[in-house]
Amino acid sequence: MTDSEPPTTRDPGLQPERTGLAWSRTAFVMLLMSALLLRGGIVHHEHWLAWSGVVLLMATGAMYAWAGWRLRMIMTSKAPVTLPAILAIRVTTLIIALAGLTLAASVLYHGQLLSHLRALLS
Repeated sequence: MTDSEPPTTRDPGLQPERTGLAWSRTAFVMLLMSALLLRGGIVHHEHWLAWSGVVLLMATGAMYAWAGWRLRMIMTSKAPVTLPAILAIRVTTLIIALAGLTLAASVLYHGQLLSHLRALLS
């Protein structure tokens, strides 16, 4: 093979490992957040928080499975960016955003934040 010939296989280097670790770290943070939401929902009898924790816990399991599958796909594929990868990133972002909005709505509705804000404004 000469220098002018394009390589026939892709040399992934450490990128697949870094990508797999990033997905795993994201799943671990999702696991922590789902545990906090579940605990908060159960302790404070807030059903929306508990259900949000359950949904996030299911998404965490899917994220761990996806991380392993994604790492194998990156290591063997010549096209690491595929439609399923893009959709998984969008679904993950949507689920995390919905869990955050649920938590924010619960804090605003049940918490004393609004009463403190009203006291400051009046």
